[in-house]
Amino acid sequence: MRLNDIGLDRRSVLGLLAGAAVPSGLAAQFGGGDNDVETVRLNRIGRYATGEALGGAEIVAFHAAGNRLFVVNSGAGQVEVLDLSDPANPEQDAVLEASDVVAREGVAMQAVGGTNSVDVHGNLVAAAIEADPATADGAVAFYDASSLEFVDAVPVGPLPDKVTFSPDGNYVVVANEGEPGESTDPAGSVSVIDVTNGVDAAVVRTATFDEFDGQEGALREEGVHLVSPNEEAAVASTVIEPEFVAVTPDSERAFVSLQENNAIATVDLADGSVLDVHGLGFKDFSLPGNELDTSDADGSSLQNWPVHGMYQPDAIDAYEVGGETYLVTANEGDAKDFEVSVLGDLDLDPEGFELSENPYVESVEELKRPEHLGNLEVNEAAMAEFADENGDGSYTDIYAIGGRSFTVWHATEDGLDPVFDSGRDFEETFAERRPAGHQNVVESGPETESAELGTIGDRTFAFVGQEVGSAIFAYDVTRPEAAEYVQMAVDRDYSVTEDDLAAAAEEDPDGDEPARAGDFAPEGVHFVPATESPIRNPLLCVGYELSGTVGVFKITPVTGSN
Repeated sequence: MRLNDIGLDRRSVLGLLAGAAVPSGLAAQFGGGDNDVETVRLNRIGRYATGEALGGAEIVAFHAAGNRLFVVNSGAGQVEVLDLSDPANPEQDAVLEASDVVAREGVAMQAVGGTNSVDVHGNLVAAAIEADPATADGAVAFYDASSLEFVDAVPVGPLPDKVTFSPDGNYVVVANEGEPGESTDPAGSVSVIDVTNGVDAAVVRTATFDEFDGQEGALREEGVHLVSPNEEAAVASTVIEPEFVAVTPDSERAFVSLQENNAIATVDLADGSVLDVHGLGFKDFSLPGNELDTSDADGSSLQNWPVHGMYQPDAIDAYEVGGETYLVTANEGDAKDFEVSVLGDLDLDPEGFELSENPYVESVEELKRPEHLGNLEVNEAAMAEFADENGDGSYTDIYAIGGRSFTVWHATEDGLDPVFDSGRDFEETFAERRPAGHQNVVESGPETESAELGTIGDRTFAFVGQEVGSAIFAYDVTRPEAAEYVQMAVDRDYSVTEDDLAAAAEEDPDGDEPARAGDFAPEGVHFVPATESPIRNPLLCVGYELSGTVGVFKITPVTGSN
């Protein structure tokens, strides 16, 4: 059964922000300023299956001139090119064997691994290629978006993850994650590729985080998470791992999420240098509005608990309101295996917890029961880092993985200030409308993975995807401090688990189990404005990683005259 949950709360109309203007093309599309857009509705109209479960569709990017959607199929190690002329019936148009081409062209890599990310600007496609082993320097391969011919490739840092064009097309920014291997832990970095004078004359500047070595204490005071699997102290440049890139509308700066580190780096694009690293602090789940479900042993229940959540965003996006810059972050959370523990197995210091007014428990022993927090996965490495001053292994605070939300941040000279967080919205909506889906998110939360902003008429919307719940949430973020929920869209059979998909992929790859799963785990979302859409309606294209499918949503604006 296909599921598509259309629309929930209807909102009162918000006034236009001072200075906001409707782009002329969109004003004509929706009848001008007299019919201001109030909200939107998402309806999935098209679907494409790569046939490759567990990694078949990840990052997606649209080429308007050719009505083509570029889809990273990491399971097959390639980029699939879909014809989106009819969004209701996406069809494969071509395949870019990016890794093979880079290997043939003799780019200076030890050996070529898989393709991790893709982006498009104008008539140029950029694909991020990791090396084999992934601890060696990777590359970015460029293609002509019309002819699909290989143009050139340039070297970047180890494990290039997200590749992003600046809005003006002059820069390509790459988050080089630099994940550790069995015997090597390369430094994370950010590569800025200047293509102002064309790919043939590209200039690559790769910035590391060496200048932050020795500042680990100051970074931790801002909530930056810096730990090493070894007994030796963590060195910032080695343990910082860039994940995702968002470029400011003026194409002057890039914000780079440092997911495992619970931080955001700012990069100057003109000189390719890291300007600063700002910690995101912690979400307080003891506050009203931040209730969460922490146990699979007591049914569905959202409650406040003395827990801190590290935001640890994956995808991020940037926009401007009234001349001020804001970021939207998908607070997935992530941790290395050595960091993760179950709270019930840990020692809590009673002196660190004031439970006299807690309505559920009276002691830390009760706190650790399975029906309370005992089954909750936590980041023990962060607890040792931030909540064990005397190093005795008895913790005064609890640090969970991720924020179970998305957040809007105001970017200032001094750092990032949260102005809105979706709080308990995701879990509460799942519990009310998709109880089977809610049971999937109890252990680790919905793992909010993807986020993309889109402007429709006079309003800005955030489209946020959740890996575990497999939902797309839409929020109106026109007023950053007063973002409003719009809709949840789901196309998922929750009776099919990730283990089922893995078994089906191995035993019967051509069977119907992946198809029955629906669209499972949105990894990448891409907004297509009406002016670029083949049907003159905005679209949202979504790559679902585990089901290996691509969903195409038609976004219908609701105007004041409707």
